[in-house]
Amino acid sequence: MIKKPKSSAAKRKRKTKKSKIPKLYILSAAVVVLALISIITAAIYISQPTIKQINASSNQTAFLPPIVIPNATIDSNKTPPVTVPPASPKPKLVIIIDDVTFPSQIKKILSIPLHITPSFLPPKPETPFSEELAKKCKFYMVHLPLEAEQFEHPEAVTIWVNDSYDEIVKKLLQFKQKFPRAVYYNNHTGSKFTADLAAMRRLIDAMDELDLIFVDSRTTAKTKAPEIFAQQGRKLLQRDVFLDNEIEEGAIKAQLQLAIDKAKSRGYAVAIGHPHDKTLDTIAKSLEALRDVEVVYLKDL
Repeated sequence: MIKKPKSSAAKRKRKTKKSKIPKLYILSAAVVVLALISIITAAIYISQPTIKQINASSNQTAFLPPIVIPNATIDSNKTPPVTVPPASPKPKLVIIIDDVTFPSQIKKILSIPLHITPSFLPPKPETPFSEELAKKCKFYMVHLPLEAEQFEHPEAVTIWVNDSYDEIVKKLLQFKQKFPRAVYYNNHTGSKFTADLAAMRRLIDAMDELDLIFVDSRTTAKTKAPEIFAQQGRKLLQRDVFLDNEIEEGAIKAQLQLAIDKAKSRGYAVAIGHPHDKTLDTIAKSLEALRDVEVVYLKDL
């Protein structure tokens, strides 16, 4: 075995130590450079104001562009108000047409581009159409025959002052069977019946039991409906204006304008007319006068 001379090993060792010295210098220099970069970065960050500092000083310029609200004063101590969209500005007007019984009447009502509410008389032998005509309507009412002070032609089924509660329920069920979609009933005649407190209480109780709603046509100033509804803390729907006490275009226009004015002053109004050609023609010609109100079905009031 040949041994290498020691001098060669020592020379190799010295050469290895010399080669490591430059690498140490480079590493040390890199560490120093990174440290300087970190110090400079930290100094820049610390020198910049925070969002909190910006908000705290009104004289300091923010990094983010300010939000400008025209014509508004910003108060940082108050919650901005919530904007609520305004309600529909138009007052509502209900136009009820009573005594509807014939096909020609409902055809004319449906031809008018307004939500007019027809109120059907129950069918009888000479006018058997109303039950079928009601099926053509999106919304309709029943014109409920009640006893009058003076009766010229009582309807086939009329509710009388002396009818018992059970008799009233039985008659209402007949109407409900013929007009199953009707919820609102306004009185046909009824000057005697609606002025009788006991009779009206029986009627209102019976209608409540059958989920029906009474609408007062106000065929007499002595009606007891307002008293009963007030005692029960309920809202009564009732007529404000008769359109055609005089069946003449000028008079009907004047009454229609009165109904419009009432709707504007109170927010809503209920007008009642009849299916005379003159009444329906005048309504059809009054679309311009009706532009400031919304004509709605009674259910939408």
